[in-house]
Amino acid sequence: MNYKEAAKELDKMRRSNEVLFRMAISHLMDVGIRHLTDENVEYTCQEIMKEDDSHSFMTNEFSCAIVRAAAKIAKINHTYVLAYIGENLKYDVV
Repeated sequence: MNYKEAAKELDKMRRSNEVLFRMAISHLMDVGIRHLTDENVEYTCQEIMKEDDSHSFMTNEFSCAIVRAAAKIAKINHTYVLAYIGENLKYDVV
């Protein structure tokens, strides 16, 4: 699925029930946030460090840094994160 197809599907869901759509996005973020506990982050990093990164474009250390950064972002209210993304991050998908 490309961005155009994804946007069409998301628009369809949003038009069907805006409140449900917004609550579903919040739930999706909340579920992800709740799984980024300190214990899960450390376990994930331990597992990452066992992998062979010699042929990867990212080192294991960088992969762990991504997980740790995600956990740090998860501590911020997800509504603020969504607003920040909408206002400040641009993706070249069109």
